[in-house]
Amino acid sequence: MPMRIAIDLDNTVFDTTRMIRNICVRNNVDFNAMTIYDVYQCFPQNVADQIMDAFDSPELRDMPVLNKKIPETLNKIATYQDTEIYFITERPMATADMDIKQLENAGIIFNPHNIVHCKPKIGALCDYGINLCFDDSPNIVCDCIKNNIDVVMISNEDTPYNHHLRGQVENYPDLMTALIKRGVIKE
Repeated sequence: MPMRIAIDLDNTVFDTTRMIRNICVRNNVDFNAMTIYDVYQCFPQNVADQIMDAFDSPELRDMPVLNKKIPETLNKIATYQDTEIYFITERPMATADMDIKQLENAGIIFNPHNIVHCKPKIGALCDYGINLCFDDSPNIVCDCIKNNIDVVMISNEDTPYNHHLRGQVENYPDLMTALIKRGVIKE
């Protein structure tokens, strides 16, 4: 059976924080890195609504990857016969077309059947038999631990909402470092 890897999109592959900062600037709202994973608890209602709307917009489609090596690296992994990559996201199914365009724009080769929209995400992780998950969400990290799914948390200065889990779970500042440290790719 192949190794099945789940990779989150927001703040793991793509720089979602940049999009949120831009919305805050346009609305003259201070951006402090979110300490809570819920935008409705971190920002005024109108700004939070704009952030949620941006997930189905050209701004998302054109969002840069966090590291320019990500597309090439994921494309290499996707060609390994013993590895399957799934992009599992809690974005609403309504954003599916935008998600495909976003991955295409980034130059990431993927099977459209391996982009999975599920809330809660843990259902898809279990259903797809995921062996290893890379995610920034503290809720997903905890769900993986509870369900015996090997998980690596992406935790950096833009993800203060998950810093409380550092030391309790393996974490790295970015996906590239995590993939190398876990031996999924060689440097």
